[in-house]
Amino acid sequence: MEFIDKLLDYYNISRRDYEELTRDASLADVPSFNVFDNINEVKERILLAIKNKERILIYGDYDADGILATSILVNTFKKLKHEVDYYIPSRYLDGYGITEEKVIQAKEKGYQLIITVDNGIVALAALKKAKELNLEMIITDHHEFTEPPLDFLSLHPKRSKLKVTTSGAMVAFYLSTALLYEIDPYLLTLGATSILSDVMPMKEENRQIVKLALKYLNKYKFDKFKLLSGETSFDETTLTLNMIPKINAVGRIETKKEVNILVKYFTTDSYHDLVKIREYVNNINEKRKQMSLDIVKNLQIAEQDAVVIKLDILSGLSGLIASRVIANNNLPVCIFSSEVINGNIRGSIRSKHGFSVTKFFELNQSMLLEHGGHELAGGVVIKEGDFDKFKEAFINFAKNNKFIPAQDNIPIKEEEINLRNYEIMRSFAPFGNDWREPIFVLKDVDVNRINKVGPNQEHLSILLNNKNKVIGFRYPFNTLVNPTVDLTGVLRLNKYKDFVTVNFLLQN
Repeated sequence: MEFIDKLLDYYNISRRDYEELTRDASLADVPSFNVFDNINEVKERILLAIKNKERILIYGDYDADGILATSILVNTFKKLKHEVDYYIPSRYLDGYGITEEKVIQAKEKGYQLIITVDNGIVALAALKKAKELNLEMIITDHHEFTEPPLDFLSLHPKRSKLKVTTSGAMVAFYLSTALLYEIDPYLLTLGATSILSDVMPMKEENRQIVKLALKYLNKYKFDKFKLLSGETSFDETTLTLNMIPKINAVGRIETKKEVNILVKYFTTDSYHDLVKIREYVNNINEKRKQMSLDIVKNLQIAEQDAVVIKLDILSGLSGLIASRVIANNNLPVCIFSSEVINGNIRGSIRSKHGFSVTKFFELNQSMLLEHGGHELAGGVVIKEGDFDKFKEAFINFAKNNKFIPAQDNIPIKEEEINLRNYEIMRSFAPFGNDWREPIFVLKDVDVNRINKVGPNQEHLSILLNNKNKVIGFRYPFNTLVNPTVDLTGVLRLNKYKDFVTVNFLLQN
């Protein structure tokens, strides 16, 4: 079987489907802003605010989606020559979303219009307070909601003709196109990055928008992306591994209002400021990585149906640790910070298909003070005294909602690990949620061919006949008890000076 046929079988698509899948992305693939209900009313209200020189506040969120959404609108208003203010709340000082207190402060400071991005759709207390104070709000959000946001103007994927749900920053992007009457390549790239950061389905318009953004990114080499990622060539993996974690790091580690500096990064025209902020963010990210590694290294996880634990950590680290735990243990996980605020504790949930986080929330509303997220990830606030009750409910739900096994791995021969097949594999990209990167398996590898490399001899290396390599970082050599072993991994390009090879990178 040809290599491409293995991939077609893996994704269960035909040659004709493949031709459609791999066609070049263009502006025609970007839906019109008119797919949103209320978009014209929202646009007219904002244009009126500009005409009347009203004071406008963009109120965002502390994760990558919220930061990018805020940056899109701030850049949009700059293009419209109307200065606006913005605020990214501190997860430690302010908590998630807009609050009554922030609404009162906005009114006192003379703001006449608040535009929320990536939040607000369930902030009913804050919305009611805004009504009392006669302060207008426009809500742009993508989180799940049951009650409509009073009678405020709002934009939400649920109230649109989009074929698939999308991120908060993409909602902000559609609003920007309505206000600017154009698609700005940089703003589209910010929005597309949030599709990856918020793990939106890599389907339909989301997929084409990410493809188009990557094309723009590799063409224009935007300084803000080039500096922060440290790369000059971009694909979805570059953004997911080298860019997005850095955007998220500041809000996770810093306990005051430092996270707002990231909006300055994505909106400034000063290269000097970019370099200065980049260095700060890189330092924070290194601190974040070390803290997370130290915590996970010392965790003892017992075999069970799910993992629910409380740790003495900053709440901003709970999601990172949850992601590492699920990767290591393949179980639904909820990590709580033991920090008690007003008698409450905050946790982060990570899951896989089969265990729906939103369904769990729906069935356990009575004990949830706050919650939000998507099918595979979420955040929750509960009373400290309800921890045991929550843990029991979480584990019971996990028992009845097992992970759905991933697609079978694709058998691959050593000689098939080459540049041509790497490029065929990449033609199926971009990969993401609901369109995962293909995972291959090398069967019956002779363990005598395995070399231990690295300062501590902790990494695996096998040199293949075609000069490509099998690489396994921190490989568990103690598991090699048989003469042969099956090795599972992904294909990665390796560049050294002008020499290009393909690595088979093991997935432990």
